[in-house]
Amino acid sequence: MLQATTVPQRTHFHRATTSQVHASALNGWDGLVDAADVPELHALRDTRPGDISRPSIPLAEFVRFSEKMVARRRDVSLPWAAGMRFDLATLGGALGEPVLGATRVGSALRRLVDLFVVLQDCTEMTLHRDGDMAAVSYRILDPDIWPRHHDAVFTLGIVAQIILRGQGAGATAGAWDKVEFVFEAEAHDLPGPMGKVLNAPCSFGGDTNQMRFPAALLDLALPVERPNNDLSLVNRAIVEHRRRTPLVERLAQAVWRDLNCRPIEQDRLAREIGMSARTMRRKLAEEASSFQEVLDECRMRQALFEFRTRPDLSIAEIALRLGYAEHSNFTRAFHRWSGVSPHCYRLQMAH
Repeated sequence: MLQATTVPQRTHFHRATTSQVHASALNGWDGLVDAADVPELHALRDTRPGDISRPSIPLAEFVRFSEKMVARRRDVSLPWAAGMRFDLATLGGALGEPVLGATRVGSALRRLVDLFVVLQDCTEMTLHRDGDMAAVSYRILDPDIWPRHHDAVFTLGIVAQIILRGQGAGATAGAWDKVEFVFEAEAHDLPGPMGKVLNAPCSFGGDTNQMRFPAALLDLALPVERPNNDLSLVNRAIVEHRRRTPLVERLAQAVWRDLNCRPIEQDRLAREIGMSARTMRRKLAEEASSFQEVLDECRMRQALFEFRTRPDLSIAEIALRLGYAEHSNFTRAFHRWSGVSPHCYRLQMAH
């Protein structure tokens, strides 16, 4: 019988290049780990590829490191402390300087969001405002990276650091009473009370990780020695990142982002990537792929993620989350891809 761990790797894009995170992500952890853990920190830094223009480490390894440190210390506050003490000037090397040089909380957060596509692959970070409240949302799109609970706490800690740097400590402290958090993880996945660590209400089992706060905090002034509005280096880095990322990977990330959020429309995604649907089909063919192949692969890998993280959902509910109008279509597609039905696969996972 086919075991749950032996689903065939049929993707053109997912195993070809491993998602990376800029090595500066490790900086917040310096000084927080025990002496016994320092070799692991150094070993993780040594996994960087030879391209010194983009010193990076495998994202899965970084996430695994944060999970391991929390489990070993049984201290759920570690990632939050790492994010809060992170040196913003080191973000992506010199790329973090415009974030640190922003004069308002809102502009610093927008610069962080724009920069994140360069800092970390296969990830979504957004800033949006809804009436009197604003929110920064963050999630890793790669469905193979799980658990990833403490990475989210670390990243939202960086966001919180920026907000708390806002001038007018009294106003910030009062507004913190209205801050709330949402996490993908379930409460029982965390070895400690997150609400006490963050001093804010937390909810769990969400589709993303999010920090919600009063929108008025976006207008707070930041204590800046040298204001920096030169975004040319960041913009060049973003353009270069898009240039070197294969089209199938860019498309896959957009599909994973939109699953369970909006219809997957070829024309819209092509425009977003910056080309016509016809050009996208031609370029995908040049990479030995097609829009349908990428969509099918994304749906199947996301299905495995849903089975792992949402065991209480029915097959029909998961099919709907993946964009199938009929769960029978999902069942047939999953069987073609894996060799077993979704129901059988889920049973194998349970054993």
